[in-house]
Parts: sequence; structure tokens; C-alpha cells
Amino acid sequence: MTTFIFAVLFLAIAVGSVVVRKTYYFLPAKELKRQAAHDPVAARFYGAVAYGSSLRALLWGVTLVSSTVGVLLLAKGAPFWLSLLLVVVLLWSVFSWLPATRVTGVGARLTAIVTPGLVWVLERLYPLLSRGAEKIEKRYASRSTGIYERSDILELIEQQAEQDDSRLSIEELAIIQRALTFGDYEVHDIITPRAQVKTVLANDTVGPILIDEIHQSVSPFVLVLDKPKGDVVGCVIVQQLGIHSEGLVSDHMHNQVYYVHESDTLREALHAFFVTNCPMFVVVNSHEEYVGIVTMEAVVRQLLGHLPGEEFEQYADRAAVAARYPRVKPATKKPAKKAEKAAEDGSEVVK
Repeated sequence: MTTFIFAVLFLAIAVGSVVVRKTYYFLPAKELKRQAAHDPVAARFYGAVAYGSSLRALLWGVTLVSSTVGVLLLAKGAPFWLSLLLVVVLLWSVFSWLPATRVTGVGARLTAIVTPGLVWVLERLYPLLSRGAEKIEKRYASRSTGIYERSDILELIEQQAEQDDSRLSIEELAIIQRALTFGDYEVHDIITPRAQVKTVLANDTVGPILIDEIHQSVSPFVLVLDKPKGDVVGCVIVQQLGIHSEGLVSDHMHNQVYYVHESDTLREALHAFFVTNCPMFVVVNSHEEYVGIVTMEAVVRQLLGHLPGEEFEQYADRAAVAARYPRVKPATKKPAKKAEKAAEDGSEVVK
């Protein structure tokens, strides 16, 4: 009977070591370290997890030794059918059921209880355990992230968006998703069609009526033609044409015209912007026909989902730009003295 009791005890230790290992590694080590800054339980757990492969080696060693001893004692102190049944239950629990379950309160309390003892052992056996564990991990452990193509990352982003404890905002996840799919879009996907683009003639007179028509247009750019249904010879930026503007349209237009193809990818359009520094391109098809325009604003909106800082436009006003951020007082010498004192006594400065 005593042999059977000890056999069950060792088997329970094997199961308990699996529960402890699952609790330690339920969160990635980086996230556990972050939580350790404000959570005492996480700080206690990270004290053991910080030993890395040495902790894994120790826990696996406890599992193998205790389960082996338990099975041997069980074979001596119990009938064959009972021994076989308990061994099957043990294997199923250790390798199938327990790894697939969530961390429970019982498992967390058990881990908190055994952690000081494990840390004590790791402090003394670390040089021995680290050498062997690191060699085994380098040779046999898989270094794959589980991500092999872009669709895997997009699926990960969708899972992250549904994760309750995620600290990534929906906007940040959307930007990552848009960046990954940015190259899939072409110019014709974000084009301002020809029918929605205002056109004027180069020799038109600038006056209140024309200015009002231009400011009512959908596009921030107006194309300038040399003659009705003629070629594009320039463009006028709507915001640069004020109520007091006068003369001819040709006096206010930008003469240089740049083109992109409607089948160009947005990456190619972005490259064209960096090469030309032009915020607007005339879009043509394979027949050299003008089909619309595309702006860098539309490209950036497709990439980021919005235009950063679009609520502020007074970049020509130095006072307005300076007023966007509060004045910062010059740093005093006290923090420096505090840091020097901390360095002398070996303590850390909490910021």
C-alpha cells in the first residue's frame, strides 16, 4: 500500500510540473516582463522565467524523473490493469489535455507556491543547466515563427484585434493591415474620375465667377487645357487661388505636368511622387487618353486610412506652429544629483 501511495505521489508531481510549466509560459516572456513592473504575481513568475532554457530543462527533468519513478513504483504496488489505466491517464493528461487547457487559479496558486523553491534551485544549478539546455535547443528546438506568407500575418492581425488584453489600438492594427495590402491596389482604385475634375483654359480670365466655380470643385486641383478638349498644359492648386486673385489662369498655373498609368500600383505612384515631388498626377490609359487624376493625399489615405494632422494647416505661421505644444521648463540640476546619488549607492532611479 505504501508503494502505491508513493507511486501516486510521484505521478502527481509529474502532472503538477506540467501545470507549472504551462502557467509560466502561458504569456510570452516579454509580456510577462512588462506585467512584472506593476503586478507582484507576474514579478514572482518572471523571477523564474528569466532563467529561460534552464527553467524549461529543470521542469522537464522533474516531469521525466517523477513520472518514471511513479510508473515503476506503480508496477510493483498495484495490479497490472490498474497500473495500465493510470499510465494511460497520465500520458493523456501530460501530453494532450493539460497543454490544451487554459491557466486556472489552482495552477497559478501552485506555481506561486513552488516558484521560490525553483528559483533557489536555478540559482545554484544555472551554470550546469544552461550549458546543456542551450545546446539541445540550438540543435533540436524549432525557430519558426509559424508565419510563412503575408496571409498568415493578416490572419494574426485579425486575431489580435479580437484579443481582449491587446494594447494595440484598432487604428494601429488597421495601419499595419493597410501597409501589407498597399501594393495590391492600383491607381484606378483611388482615381478621381475625369468627370469630377474641373478644367479651365489657360487664357481664361480669373475673376469672382471663375474663382467661385473652382472652389466648388470636388478636387483640390484644377487642370488647365490649352484649348477646349485639348491637352493638359498645367494645373492650378485651388487653395492658392484667393478672392483677390486676378489676371489669366496661365499666370497662376503650374506648367509642369506629370503622368501615371491607371494600372500602376500605388507603390509605383508613391515612387513617382518622390522622384518628381509633385502632389498630383494626370492619369492616362494605354491609349494615352486622360481618364482622371490621382493625388498623393489619396495615396496616403489609402495607406494610413486618414491624413495625419489634417486638422492643422497653418504651417506658414511660426507662432501657430509653436503654440501647438506647451512650453517645457528647463531641466533643473536636482534630477542629476539624484541620479549621481543613486549611482553611488547602487540603487535605480524610478522615472
